[in-house]
Amino acid sequence: MERIWITGSSGSGKTTLANIVGKKLNIPIHYNDKIFWERNWKIRSTEKQIVMTKSITEKRKWIYEGNRFADCKEDGRFNCCDTIIYLKVNRFICLYRFIRRYFKYKGSVRPDISEGCIEKIDINIVKYILFDYPKKDKRRQKLFNESMDMGKNVIILKGKKGIKKWIELL
Repeated sequence: MERIWITGSSGSGKTTLANIVGKKLNIPIHYNDKIFWERNWKIRSTEKQIVMTKSITEKRKWIYEGNRFADCKEDGRFNCCDTIIYLKVNRFICLYRFIRRYFKYKGSVRPDISEGCIEKIDINIVKYILFDYPKKDKRRQKLFNESMDMGKNVIILKGKKGIKKWIELL
């Protein structure tokens, strides 16, 4: 495991897991929120996101934390990763964690997001966590199957206990 893509819903624990794995394996971490968002919650153009992500995936070692499945083949994550870790966490737990994170960082900028993005709650992210992300499960599974056919390591971790147990074995 040297080129790792960690994915899952907002609030699933991607950042926490990326930080743990990065520290244990001494691999640099790259956060999707720093690539997706420009200052003050302005969405960076898809073209710029792809260029930024390609510059990461061309390196020998990396952890990419985040989703953006639509661009994963074009920006190198899919082709260059050797491992995909998918955090399959109940959407209500994800929502709870998202709200907890909001209160932790309220009025400030998280370390894993672009400068000027003051933590906020938006109805669109709540809708994404509860409805939009779960709807895309079949598309994600198809991508994971394709990854396994290519010989990539696909690790699906379910819930807090499954994640904790996997970390202990790492």
